[in-house]
Amino acid sequence: MRFHHRSSFALSSLRVARTALLAAGLSSALVLTACKDGAGTAGSSASGIRFPDDAQITQALQANFGEDPNNAKARELIQVLGGEKGQLDYKIRRVIWRQGAFEAQYDVSLKMGQPGAVSLQKLYATMVPKDEAAKLPEQTLQAYEDWLKGNAATLEKSNPQQAQALRASLESLGKCYREAKPDDRVALMNGLGALISPAREGWYADRLQSPSVELRCLPL
Repeated sequence: MRFHHRSSFALSSLRVARTALLAAGLSSALVLTACKDGAGTAGSSASGIRFPDDAQITQALQANFGEDPNNAKARELIQVLGGEKGQLDYKIRRVIWRQGAFEAQYDVSLKMGQPGAVSLQKLYATMVPKDEAAKLPEQTLQAYEDWLKGNAATLEKSNPQQAQALRASLESLGKCYREAKPDDRVALMNGLGALISPAREGWYADRLQSPSVELRCLPL
C-alpha cells in the first residue's frame, strides 16, 4: 500500500499542475488598460463599433497572469516548463460584439526559454518523492522517466485507470517537449474566452466558461 501511495503522488502532481494553469487561463476578472494612439490603437468595424485590438487584449492577459496572486501555482508551472525566459503567447482568434461588451476567443501557447528536455527533467523531478529521488543513481531525465514508468507498471495491478492516465501523460508530454528548442512555441490550451466590457479605466474582462476549451501540452 505504501508503494501505491507513491505511485499516486506522481499523478497527483500532474493534476495539480494542470488545474493551476487551467484556472489561470480562465482567470476570473482583469482590467485591460486602454492603449494610446499608434500601433496599439483599437480598431473599428464597418458598423462603427470600436473594438479592443489584439495588442490590448494580449497585454492585459499577460499583466493579469503576472500580477494575480491566484496564479502563483500556474506561474511556477510555466517557469518549470518554459524556463526563466519562457513566456505565454496569446493568439486572439475572434472578438465578437455582444450588446455592450465583447467576447474575446483565444488560444495560449508557451514560448520556450530552454530546451524541452530540460523542461521534462524539471517537471518529472517534482513528480518523484524526494526520498525516492535520493535513491536514484542519477538525477537525470532518463532516471526520473524510468522511475515513473516503473510506478505506472506497479499501479496497473491496483488501479489500471490511474496507471493508464500516468502513462498517457508521460507519452503526451514527451511528444510535446522532448525535441522543443528555445524560442519554439508549444501549444498549451485552445478555445479560451473572456467577456470584455468598457470601463472608466480602460477595459474590464470576466472569464467565460467555454465548453470548447482543449488542453494540449499539459498534464492529462
